[in-house]
Amino acid sequence: MQKNEKTASFLNNFIEANILLVLFCLPFSKTVAELCVVLSIAAFFVKKIFVERSFNLKIEKAILIGLAAYAVFNLISIVNSQYASQSIQAFFSKVLKWIAFFIVTADTIKTPAQARRIFVTMIFSCALILFDAIYQQYMTGRDFLHYPHPYPVFKFHARKEGGMSFPTSSFPYPNDFASWINVYLFTFVTMAIFNLKKSMVYRTAAAVLTAFLAFFLFLTTSSSALLGAFLSTFVLVVMNIKKLIFPVVIVLIVVILAASFVPYLRAYLNMGTLNKTLSINDRIAMWSAGWRIFLQHPVIGNGVNTFFEHFKYFRQDEDRYMKGSYAHNCYLQMAADIGILGLLAFLYFVFIAIFVNTRRALARISSFEGTLAIGLALGMIAFLAHAAFDTNLYSLNLAALFWLSMGVMEGLGSACG
Repeated sequence: MQKNEKTASFLNNFIEANILLVLFCLPFSKTVAELCVVLSIAAFFVKKIFVERSFNLKIEKAILIGLAAYAVFNLISIVNSQYASQSIQAFFSKVLKWIAFFIVTADTIKTPAQARRIFVTMIFSCALILFDAIYQQYMTGRDFLHYPHPYPVFKFHARKEGGMSFPTSSFPYPNDFASWINVYLFTFVTMAIFNLKKSMVYRTAAAVLTAFLAFFLFLTTSSSALLGAFLSTFVLVVMNIKKLIFPVVIVLIVVILAASFVPYLRAYLNMGTLNKTLSINDRIAMWSAGWRIFLQHPVIGNGVNTFFEHFKYFRQDEDRYMKGSYAHNCYLQMAADIGILGLLAFLYFVFIAIFVNTRRALARISSFEGTLAIGLALGMIAFLAHAAFDTNLYSLNLAALFWLSMGVMEGLGSACG
């Protein structure tokens, strides 16, 4: 093997190792995840500039066009920013960083062996996070992955009805935990249905983890995450309606009966329902303020990463002028920050990436990489549906999960093509 080939092989292995570390650590260590993201990007540029001496990318051109447009409209939005330094910093440290990480992941993860390593990493990471959730919810009331400053179970302190708690595991809020759950849940379900028949160990692990993921998704009582889950379930059934319609109907009946008649689960459902009115009212107020922020500069936006600051002056409650907030609708917040053109560019990228790679992967659904790509696509559908009611794309660990999952999906999907 020539020197350049050895160097390229070392850098590829180094990049993949960092991608796997991001995947494993992102639920509980933002520091490690960010460090590994930066290291993978740096190694990728070293490989392209000094070893390959070429920037040819094995990525769908339409996806690259969407990403380029998204980056351009983020940059243009800075023209309107009242917080220019904040916007410029965010453009480089958030927008370009995540785009670069997507490209690095999509260009690197291509082979069946890499797909298996991604899946195994997901199994171990999922098992750790679920054990943390069990430890938090049923043993101590606090997670152990953030020692010495652990996350407590979540409680609706504003309400006096009961002292029921809701699991967050290594995430600060139940909704964040639920968003992470959906990505893993649909990946494991898809793998168990379409691919793991010959591997009893993998299939058993996927089935057991799926059961725990579904249980904790219910316990979070996140309506928007459940909406995303139902949407992805519908897409999954449509993919293979003859095989899946009966078992899905049976599962739904069992879930409805359990939620209706099992006292423990019924109590969660009732408590969650009691708090939905408060949550909906809060979101309506946030969306109203967000819409008015958007209308200031609807075409190119108010400046990337400025929504939080603008919200202080548009909210209509006792915290006006004092506290900022997210919109709890990622698309409204994105439109307010970078305009309708920037939002459309992002949605174009998302649609092309999911549609093209799902179509490619379906042609090779029996392959490990094809099934994993479809599972991630379904997870992304649930994740993005949830994002219409929450802050998924603006939470560092969930943003890392989004861009990594999209990158793996594109890399494996293009390999299937």
